[in-house]
Amino acid sequence: MIKKIVSIGAHPDDVEQGMGGTLAKHRDKEDDVHIILCTLGIGGGSGDPKKREMEAGAAAHILGAELHSLDYPVLKLNKPSIEFEKVVKKAIDDINPDRVYTHSPFDYHQIHSAVSECATRAAKEVKQILFYEDISSTNPDFKPNAYVDITNYIDLKLKSIDAHGTQSSKLYLQSNLTRSLACVRYSLGKLGSDPNGMAEAFTIHKFIIGDNVKGAGLYGR
Repeated sequence: MIKKIVSIGAHPDDVEQGMGGTLAKHRDKEDDVHIILCTLGIGGGSGDPKKREMEAGAAAHILGAELHSLDYPVLKLNKPSIEFEKVVKKAIDDINPDRVYTHSPFDYHQIHSAVSECATRAAKEVKQILFYEDISSTNPDFKPNAYVDITNYIDLKLKSIDAHGTQSSKLYLQSNLTRSLACVRYSLGKLGSDPNGMAEAFTIHKFIIGDNVKGAGLYGR
């Protein structure tokens, strides 16, 4: 059964580095995959907003996802607000997903944590909500309790990250770090004995199994 999947990222490249492999896996299982991009930044050293939006579109295409760019002013995302919660709620409601992924509340980046809080409230009617980790800013209080084997999807994840060319010098987007974290998550998640195994880690906020979802796993298949 096809599910609608939404992944919410504060900035371009957040979703890709956090759970690009999982989104590619969802798409491979013919799920309907969407990325909600909250803000494009303010330019300057962070890159031209329009170019970053184009990069985000290219990355979404690689993962088989539809991109929804909110272009919310970044200076208004320094803390949670009712205004932004309404904006992200409309985007979620328009898609009507079965599952939402978003930033973990345990994140050093104040915009990530603000998006996490607002998105979680906005998606309160969605039956399944999970938090992903960003290698750039998730703090040690993030304690994963769900893992997805992305061994066969690591190359697509890396390709989607590479689509963000304006950010290619950022340490947290380097492929060796992405692979290292994925190897550690595969091992700690006890997903198997493949020496080249890769995984992404999540914290479950809510996971209700309904009649339209078969099984109790992350993929319900």
